[in-house]
Amino acid sequence: MSAPARSPRMIGRRDELESLVAAFDEGRDGRPRTVVVRGEAGIGKTRLVQEFLAAAQSRSGDLPLVVAVGQCVDLGPIGSPFGPIRRVLRDLHTELGTETLRAAAGSTAAIASLAALVPGIAVDASPREDPAGGFAEAIEVLLERLSREVHIVVVIEDLQWADAATLALLKTLASTLRGRHLTIVATYRSDDIDRFHPLRPVLAELDRTRAILRVEIEPLTAEQVAEQVVQLSAAADPRDIAGLADRSGGIPFLVEELVDLDDSGLPDTLRELVLARYTRLTASGQQVVRTMAAGGVHADHEVLAGVSTLDDRALDLAIREAIDSRVILTDGAGYSFRHALTREAVESEMLPSERVRVHRAYAEFLTEHRSDQPDDASSIAEHWLAARDLPAAFDATVAALRHTRSHYSPAMSAKLAERLTELWDQVPDAAARADMTLPEIHLAAALAWHDIGDAVRALRSADEGLAVCTDDPLTRAALLRQRYVQAFNSQHRDRREDLLAAAELLEGRDDLPARTLLSRIMTNLSMGEHGAEAAEQARRAIALAEEAGDDAALAVALTSEAWRIASDEDDEPAALIPLERATTLDVSPAMRAYVGEAHVDMLARLARYDEAAVVGERRYAEAVRAGVERGSGASIAYSLARVLFSLGRPDEGLRYTRRARRLVERANRVSMVRLLSTHYTWSDEPEARAALLEDERQAIAESIAKHPEKHSSWIIDRADALISLRALDEPILDADERAAATSAILDLVDDTERSSPTMRRYAALSGSMLLASAPDDPAARARLAASVDAWPARGIAPVYAQYAHAMLKEAAGAGAAERAALWRGLMPHIAERVFPVWHLHIARCSLAAALIENGEREEAAVILEHVRAEAPSQGAARVARWATSLAAQARLATVTPTHAEAIVALTPRERQVLELVAEGLTNPQIGRRLFISPKTASVHVSAILAKIGAANRAEAAALYASVGRAPATG
Repeated sequence: MSAPARSPRMIGRRDELESLVAAFDEGRDGRPRTVVVRGEAGIGKTRLVQEFLAAAQSRSGDLPLVVAVGQCVDLGPIGSPFGPIRRVLRDLHTELGTETLRAAAGSTAAIASLAALVPGIAVDASPREDPAGGFAEAIEVLLERLSREVHIVVVIEDLQWADAATLALLKTLASTLRGRHLTIVATYRSDDIDRFHPLRPVLAELDRTRAILRVEIEPLTAEQVAEQVVQLSAAADPRDIAGLADRSGGIPFLVEELVDLDDSGLPDTLRELVLARYTRLTASGQQVVRTMAAGGVHADHEVLAGVSTLDDRALDLAIREAIDSRVILTDGAGYSFRHALTREAVESEMLPSERVRVHRAYAEFLTEHRSDQPDDASSIAEHWLAARDLPAAFDATVAALRHTRSHYSPAMSAKLAERLTELWDQVPDAAARADMTLPEIHLAAALAWHDIGDAVRALRSADEGLAVCTDDPLTRAALLRQRYVQAFNSQHRDRREDLLAAAELLEGRDDLPARTLLSRIMTNLSMGEHGAEAAEQARRAIALAEEAGDDAALAVALTSEAWRIASDEDDEPAALIPLERATTLDVSPAMRAYVGEAHVDMLARLARYDEAAVVGERRYAEAVRAGVERGSGASIAYSLARVLFSLGRPDEGLRYTRRARRLVERANRVSMVRLLSTHYTWSDEPEARAALLEDERQAIAESIAKHPEKHSSWIIDRADALISLRALDEPILDADERAAATSAILDLVDDTERSSPTMRRYAALSGSMLLASAPDDPAARARLAASVDAWPARGIAPVYAQYAHAMLKEAAGAGAAERAALWRGLMPHIAERVFPVWHLHIARCSLAAALIENGEREEAAVILEHVRAEAPSQGAARVARWATSLAAQARLATVTPTHAEAIVALTPRERQVLELVAEGLTNPQIGRRLFISPKTASVHVSAILAKIGAANRAEAAALYASVGRAPATG
């Protein structure tokens, strides 16, 4: 029963297709999604994706749709760096054009990075515009910006063959998904993934990302197999269909092959079934298909012609026969196997001598004609390995390593370096061939693993390098330093002895590389010490970097010295001096961003918030232009967000916080979560805070367990949430929780070993406010006062001490006149904005409370009205509520908010939600409109009803309609 090679219509898969379409719809509506499709070989992953793409074309609406497909190719365990991504980018280039891609790249540095993958977009660039952040960052930025105006659908097929660089990029893309109208679909063959497969840890990481949709394709049922058979052959004998279902196992590809056998008889094995079409070819047809199989699933005609022993006419006839027999298909400028199973079975048919001969032919042809092509640099080495020519394979691997280094693909560099170490003892004159020693190769692998954040493998490479490095002090010292860094990163072990041994190897050497390395080692040593020894090590690190003329090492040494001065000497004004010098050095964009983030943070520590905001915005823009936004740029965004919240610019703070949260991987997002939690605390959004903390509960617990030192920030966050205004006649709730929070925060204030001076100062303010809002605890007051009195009389420490003492007087129940005098004394500093905005308004409320008690009601009313008018738009709505309650409690005039004022006092996001409630939208509809979850929308609605005094949504809508659109204050 001769049949078409493929079913005219997809059988089954309705639920799987609907899942893909739903993800597409979300991407179209502005919520990017990633879908991972898994299933065994022949199950129909490609057919499902094709049906999905056909459905997508009919659902794109007014938004332009661009589809880009990247096919992973089996090029051995290493592969070609960014192979499928390169094909995706070329599709985008074809569809959108050169100018669009250049504009979306955003900077000449990003264009320079992408040009190695898509040569057509290259522009003339100065040496300062060389790639900075590498391919991964440039690709992320490109997809993000393109997807603002166009719905981008990226398909990456057969991840089981993906190269290391592609897997690293996919993990990042899927976990952060920075685009807007972006849908990513990736497929992989599940039966190929054992516990040693490189895709396995990537899948484990993706499984922890809730935004990723997983689609499992199951075998067809017996009824569905019957339906497929009828489609393939109307003359099918019903008596044969049950047997076909059993023999095929419900695998659509095998059903097609079985139906195509006609009356030839059923084969005994699966391999024979897959080879059935191949075995019917002539000798020439079989020969060319075997030759093609050695090159992978796809072969360009030019390459196949160069490798085949057939003349042009015979080759054309053989290819035509293979196409007509539906073994291979035409594919662009070459040919592809109809299914990867066929290629694998055909390749296994090759004789050992034939395999060596064909792979040698591939290696020779590619070396002569395509050695400069990224797609082929690594595959040349794989072909030489298959041809059993180890010296040639070694040389080709060296060439591929040089190529990946120049194009910044650390994942590939690590794999290639490890390949060289495996071949080293089997190749004569390996060091001369590589122009590197074996320990240097291990060091290169360690550095590459470090660059992609794999401290465990980096440590292993450093250990292996040290095991064979006996006569090269410089390389051994570098390996010892790497072992120190990676042991600390992966195991939290302080192998100080490694740094001391490395320093001893380098002492007395005058060559510049040795001085530069010794500078880095001295910097590492100073960071783990205190007192005079740390100061001397930091001084030496700076001097050595200056002698070596290495600005990068000098920038690191100066920045580390700034942190040492700030933490060890508690002298932030002095710490700013080395930082300001570091900002003048000629360093890479990544290093400039690293120094810039430290500069912003130090300015914030000195309460120079306005200056910190200007510097932060400039440094962040530079990081974006240079293509290093994901790394150092994310740190700058986080520091800048903290500054903006402190300044009372919450909308901008939220924008940078959310940006930073999307830029970093899941494990590093907890700092942003804490910043959002603190914002929700002071913006009077307890429901939103509770929802956030519940959603991130597991991530927070994992972070604190892994980094106990970060627990201090959460101690302050918890204390801030429990604070209230002492003057309010409110019951004290959560007494046990308050007691625990007070104990924890007093411990933090006293912890001079693990907490920075800035952290202890902020904790002292929170602790004093916590004590002032609870029954008096003289012992706790005395303990906190003693800690504050020990602060140095420089920088902003005296002003923070003055605030804490004023609040402790509140806790002690001091007289109104004394309290008013203390708070008045702080007002000049309040005017200079040396405190976060919520602390400013709390000080004003505290002054007003003392004035009320002292009979100065008119001045108190003016102060409280000022707080009520300013605080909500500055992210301190909670303090505005206290001001309103205090004024009402004291029966001050003109303090009861009208409905219009209550609406004005809402946060910007709450005003957006209220407007949509007035339109009659449900929570899910609000979520889709504002790109938030229905749960978050529900939290906002509940908060709005409470704040404006509405009993339900209808009343809230009526109030909004009666007062009209309320403008934001500010």
